[in-house]
Amino acid sequence: MIKRKLAVNLTARPLTIKRVPIAQVEPWAKNPRGIKTADFERLKKQIAKIGVYKPLVVYRDGERYVVLGGNMRLRALKELGAREVEVSIVEAKTEVRRIEIALSDNDRAGFYEEQALAELVYPHIEGLDLNEFKVDLAEPLDLRAVVEGIGPSLDGTDSDTEKGGPVTTCPKCGYEWQS
Repeated sequence: MIKRKLAVNLTARPLTIKRVPIAQVEPWAKNPRGIKTADFERLKKQIAKIGVYKPLVVYRDGERYVVLGGNMRLRALKELGAREVEVSIVEAKTEVRRIEIALSDNDRAGFYEEQALAELVYPHIEGLDLNEFKVDLAEPLDLRAVVEGIGPSLDGTDSDTEKGGPVTTCPKCGYEWQS
């Protein structure tokens, strides 16, 4: 088998991020993504609490900016009364390029590892409201169930005790994890 090296241009152009009036930013009319009311309300709560820490991905259309990545955040920001927003401006002169960028921005290539996530979250459980987050795992799983140890694990077992090895149990919620 002949292996070919993929030609990748990681330095095609410098990243352009700028703050613009939100009135100049519009959603992409062809955006195929939707959002449930409860998830939209959760998004607004996250923005109000944490703030905006990543720009919207946009392309320029005359004096306007069209969002390819972040359409739900744009809607939430408008409802929250934002007057300006940071945007990352990309070159997207063709419809194919716009679709590629939109798909790439919304792609979920990775997932959380259940055990590592539980161990990260557990020491801070008192300060976290897990209902504020929806987490991508290898299998759909409620994060609260992971932390509280009330759901199945990703390997199909019902508890970590079936995996062998020493087990630590949370005195508050009963969650068990391999030590």
